[in-house]
Formats: sequence, C-alpha cells, structure tokens
Amino acid sequence: MKMLKSPGPFSYLSKHDMSIFINGYCLQYHKLNKYLNLLIYLSMKNLKLFILIVILITGCNTNDEVNPGFSNLEEEVNHLANQYVKVGAVVGIIDQQQNRHVFTYGSKSVENPDKPDANTVFDIGSITKTFTAILIANTYLQMDTPDEVVDHYLPMDKVTMPVKDSVEINFLHLLTHTSGLPRSPHVTGSTFPLPEGFDGENPYAAYTTEDVYDYLTNYCTLEFAPGTYWGYSNTGYGLLGHILGLIHGSTYAEVLNRDIFNLLDMDNSSLFLTEEQKENMASGHDSSLKIVPNYTASDIFQGCGMIKSSLNDLFKYLESNMGLVDSPLQNAIMMSHQNSGIYTGSLGYIGLAWYIFELEDGQEIIYSGGDTNGHSAYIAFNKSSLTGAIILLNASFHDNTNINFGHNLMMAINKY
Repeated sequence: MKMLKSPGPFSYLSKHDMSIFINGYCLQYHKLNKYLNLLIYLSMKNLKLFILIVILITGCNTNDEVNPGFSNLEEEVNHLANQYVKVGAVVGIIDQQQNRHVFTYGSKSVENPDKPDANTVFDIGSITKTFTAILIANTYLQMDTPDEVVDHYLPMDKVTMPVKDSVEINFLHLLTHTSGLPRSPHVTGSTFPLPEGFDGENPYAAYTTEDVYDYLTNYCTLEFAPGTYWGYSNTGYGLLGHILGLIHGSTYAEVLNRDIFNLLDMDNSSLFLTEEQKENMASGHDSSLKIVPNYTASDIFQGCGMIKSSLNDLFKYLESNMGLVDSPLQNAIMMSHQNSGIYTGSLGYIGLAWYIFELEDGQEIIYSGGDTNGHSAYIAFNKSSLTGAIILLNASFHDNTNINFGHNLMMAINKY
C-alpha cells in the first residue's frame, strides 16, 4: 500500500542543500546577474575584455565547492565534520573492506574541553525505534498464533484504544507510523492536561502509564483512519515498547537488556545513565548551545527514543544489522528491513522503523536518525556494498542536519 506524502520528523532538504554555488573566483549565483550586466556594459567597448569575462565565467566548475577533490576518505569526513559539528561528535565508518574507522571532533560540552571518544555516551533519540521494532518482530516470530490487534494486549479495564472509521490499530500500523495516533499527547491543539511536573526540555519524563491510558481512552482522536496515511508518532512507538513488556510479563527495559544489549555485548547502552556512563557522557546542547538534560521516560514512552549508547556499542548493533556477525536476532532484523511499500515523502520508504532511501549517487541505504533536545544521531548501511556509518552529535538541530551529514557521509564512503 502506498501512502500519501506527509512531513516527517525532519524534512530532507535544507537551505544549504538547495543553495547554488559557483566557486573559485566566481560570484554566487544570486549576485551574478547584477555584476554580469555591469561587466558586459563595460566590456562592450573592449572586445578583449569581453572575451576574458566569458572565459572566466564559463571556466567556473560548479562542482568544486561541493566536491573539492579529496585524496582519501579521512579528508572528506573531516570536511563534512567542519560543516556540521557544532560542539562535539564521534563518527564511525565501516568501509568497503568492512574495516572500522573512528573519527572524533570537538568537546564533550561547552564547559568541558575533553574530546569525546568511541566510548562516550550520547542520546540516540529515535534510533531507539529500530531496537523496538526488532524486538517486536522477534516476539512475533516466536508466537504460535499472534494476534495483530493492539487493543487485545492492553488491560481492557484500564484503557481503550481509539478507532476511526471502525478500523482498529494493529502492530503494523504502529511499526510503520500509519496508526493515526498523534505524535505525542501534548501536540498543539490537544485538550489533554499536561502531567504534573511536565518539562519542555524533557517532554516525556512526566508521563505515567496511567496518564497515557487516560489520554488514549478519553482524549485521543486519531488523525486519520489506521492504514490510510503516514504520520510520525512517538505515542505509537512508546506504546509498542510498553506492550512488549506486557507480552513478556516484564518491562520494555528488561526485554531490551536481555534480547539486544546482553546478546550483542552492548554493555555501555541503557535507558537510564549509570554512574559509569555519567563519567563519559557528552552533555546535550540545544540550538543556542545551552546545556540541556538527557531524555528520560517511564515504561510507557521508553520505546520511542530513550536509549543512551556509545559508538563502540553501536558498531556492534550496526554490524548485526548488516549481517557481518551471526545473531539469533537475524530473522527479526531482516524483517525490520523489509520495505513496506509505504512512502513517507522526503524520508523515503519505511520498513519497520528503518527507512529505505536512494541517495544522489544511486546507492540504496537503510537508515534511521534521532534528534532530542540536546543530541542528534544517525545510523545507516548499504546491504550491497556492506558499508555503514554512525554519527553521534551532542547538539540538537531539528532541521535535518544529522540526516544531511549522514547521507553525505554514506556517499563519501562509496567513493573509496
């Protein structure tokens, strides 16, 4: 089923991408006409000068600013980092020979000059959704007769899921953002009262399970009938994580630790910062470079974006998704990569949390991005060339900077 286009959590093209550059000694396009008219007027009485102007203009190579001709991958990665890093960053690459490369930039915070490293911890935001999707797929594959209706897994005496046009929400709707559930209970226009202690810098921390049950039962109106459109929903993925815990008779955190973190030896990843992680944490910064708190949440919202992790741990996760290491999760991982045929617009097609996108150089990648109030992240891989990339930034953007950085990085890796 092909969905209608809808704006995502980030639009792909930025103003920088759409800029037209004429490099070297040439003038920027938006200034060119003004100066051309003047130069042509002055040169009309001097044929030699006119010929010289034509040679200078036509000799400009419009590709040099975008690709100034790098001799190796490291030079190009450094060039990209200079454009996109605001405070600090760690970048991980798996090249065409499946070798790991680590690049580090900037500082852990505006108040701490120490450079981050491959073990420094960052919020990964919505990349968490890919973990949730794999866990749901793994659970589904283990069920004898899985029931796809979400409402059937929730306590019927405490919550009733909203419906629209008599269509009930199923797991695929939640996994592909086609459920119609709003992005969050506190979206503009919502009549749901904000929970006590609500903080805009950490917007999901105050919500309890009871709050969200109340919201779903008494306040939530679906934005569209499930399965008819695409609309990004943190509410939906938080609910998936919560239901995952209910199915297993535990919590989302316990299932996540048992079935992914412990299995892949990701011992520097968690939903809440440990004392050890706090010692090597990259502080988050908002768009004005003010230090802001990490995202936290109770069980009801953990599945949508609360994982904290490091580059070394995410290398293990990336390599598992690329099939470079054997894992009992392999069937679930492969299921999460399958293209649903649902087109999201600028993000590409969606699998289960992962997006499938064709880059400008023609390569097809599978990727995800995350953007909290203080961190941005990106993870991607190409199944054909077996290349991959991870970016962790300790500044938020909310304007696709992490996605632009990542897509350009994947194209750079493809050259060397």
